[in-house]
Amino acid sequence: MLGTDIRGIMAEEEEVQRRQQALKSLVQMRAKQLRESLDERIKRARSSGDWTQLSKAECADLHKQEKAHLKSQLEQLQYEQNRTRGKLTALKRAKARAQRIRAAEAASERKRR
Repeated sequence: MLGTDIRGIMAEEEEVQRRQQALKSLVQMRAKQLRESLDERIKRARSSGDWTQLSKAECADLHKQEKAHLKSQLEQLQYEQNRTRGKLTALKRAKARAQRIRAAEAASERKRR
């Protein structure tokens, strides 16, 4: 029974680690976008065919709006990252506890024989 629990804990731990990596990647990407200057953003937008008909003032306004949105996303992602980190820590503790219990049961079984 505990063997199954440990396997379940390990599977969940792997899933949480994958989520943690994905969040880390998203945080890095959003942080990079947040550091982008207006001129860099205009250049990137125009190379993809966007913002071609906009004045620099209009571009600046859109850029400011994007930065506010990115900052909000970044804060949410960092909150999720902290929650995920806590969940991973709890899973590691649960796995260690299950392994100790399993080892104690095995030792107890050997003494009975």
